[in-house]
Amino acid sequence: MEQIPGLSLGRSLVLVFCFIQLSHALQCVNDKAPCVNNATCLTFTNGTEYCRCAAGFLGEYCQHKDPCQPGYCLNGGNCSVSMSAGVPVPGSATCTCPLGYTGQHCQTPQNSTCYPNNPCANRGVCTLLSLDKYRCECTKGWTGQRCEHEDSCLSSPCANGGRCSSQPGGSYTCSCPPGYKGPRCLNDTDECADTPSPCQNEGVCVNTPGFYRCICKPGFTGLQCESSYIPCSPSPCLNGGTCHQTSETTYSCHCLQGFNGTNCENNIDDCPNHHCANGGTCIDGVNTYNCQCPPEWTGQHCTEDVDECRLQ
Repeated sequence: MEQIPGLSLGRSLVLVFCFIQLSHALQCVNDKAPCVNNATCLTFTNGTEYCRCAAGFLGEYCQHKDPCQPGYCLNGGNCSVSMSAGVPVPGSATCTCPLGYTGQHCQTPQNSTCYPNNPCANRGVCTLLSLDKYRCECTKGWTGQRCEHEDSCLSSPCANGGRCSSQPGGSYTCSCPPGYKGPRCLNDTDECADTPSPCQNEGVCVNTPGFYRCICKPGFTGLQCESSYIPCSPSPCLNGGTCHQTSETTYSCHCLQGFNGTNCENNIDDCPNHHCANGGTCIDGVNTYNCQCPPEWTGQHCTEDVDECRLQ
C-alpha cells in the first residue's frame, strides 16, 4: 500500500481502519446525509446504501476531490485515478489517449496519415483508423475517398425513392425501388405487361404507379388471386359481428347492438335522440351516450343544479 504524503505508516493504518468501520456503517439519514459535496444517498434493492457523487468528487462519502477534472485530458482522452483504501493516490491521474495523440494530457498530435498533412480535401475531416489508415468525413456537397469529387447527388436527382450513388466526373447512378425504372427512376414498371400475368386464376391485372392490383374472379382472393375465397374464413365482420355464409361467394354479418354496416363497421350514433338538457353536449358511446354538462349543471342529463354554496 502506498503511503500518503504527510502521514506515518501508523497513521495510515488508523485511517484505513476508520474507513472500513465507516464503510460498514453507511446509512442514509435522508437523501443527502451522510454524503457530502452535493452527493445523493441511495439504497440498493438488497438494502445496502451508497453515495452517488456529484461531478468532481469521489470516495465513499464523496469527500475527496476528483483529480480528473474536466479538461485534464485533451482531445477526447479518458482520465483515470488510482485509489488506495478509498483515497485518491496523489499524482495518480492518468490519461489514456485516443489514436493520434500522445503526452501526459493527450496534448501532442502524433505523426500519422492525418497529421501534419490532412489528406481530406475540401475541408473534409480526417479520422484515424490506425496510424497509417484513415477515413475522410466529407462536408456537404463533396464525396469520394478524399472528398475530392463534387457530390452530384446533392440535388436528389433520383425520383420515387431511388438511391443515388455519386460517380467520378460529376455523374451519378440511381438504384430504383421495385416498380420503377429509368436513369432517374421516373418510369413506372408495367407489371401487367409481364408474361405470365402476375394475377392468377384468370384475375385481371390493373397497373398502378409503382405496383399493380388484381381484380379477382368470383371464388378467388389474395394479392394475386392465388387463394380460394371462403366468405366467412376469416370472418370479415367487425366489432363482434357474426358471419353467415349465404352462398359460395357471399355472406352477411349479424351485428351486435349498437353497430351496423355491411361488415358491422359503423358505430350507430346515439346522440340524435339525446336528452342532454341545459346546454349539455352529447358524447356518443357504444349503444349509449354521455352528457358533458356546463359547470353549473350536473347529473346524467345535466338536469341537476350545482349548489355552489355547498362547495364553499
